[in-house]
Parts: sequence; structure tokens; C-alpha cells
Amino acid sequence: MKFLFVAALIVSTTLANAQSMSPDELKSVMAALINSNGYLCAEVTDIRPLRIDKRFEVTCIEYRGGSGIVRYIFNGEDGSAFPAGN
Repeated sequence: MKFLFVAALIVSTTLANAQSMSPDELKSVMAALINSNGYLCAEVTDIRPLRIDKRFEVTCIEYRGGSGIVRYIFNGEDGSAFPAGN
């Protein structure tokens, strides 16, 4: 429960400060948030807003070696993420 509160706080702070972050900083934070949800994201390559408020489609290189491309849906309200359907 405490983890979800901390994650939500990080997400709200990140989204509030997103405009002042460089694209590389934002991608790095997004990768960390996805990894904290238990999914693999070595490097974010793309972040796209969805039509639903505070939801994003995030494309990642899955493994540090540069292999595997994976997409996640990230919920900016609570910090949760899940794999996007193909």
C-alpha cells in the first residue's frame, strides 16, 4: 500500500514537471516507473498520449542488449502500467 502511494506521488510530480524535463529525463523516469511495475523497459523510445486523460502508450527496448520491442499502457493517475495488446 505504501508503495502505491509513493508511486502515485512520483507520477503526479513527474507529470507536473514534465514540461521542464528534457526528453531524455522524461524517458528515463518513465522507464523507471514501468520497471517498478515489474515489467522490462531498458530504454524508452517513444511516449504517446492516448485519448483517455493521463494515459500514455510507451514503447520500450525490452532488454539492455537492445533486443525486443515492447509497448505498455501507462496510467498517469496511479502509476500503474500493463503490456499493450498487439
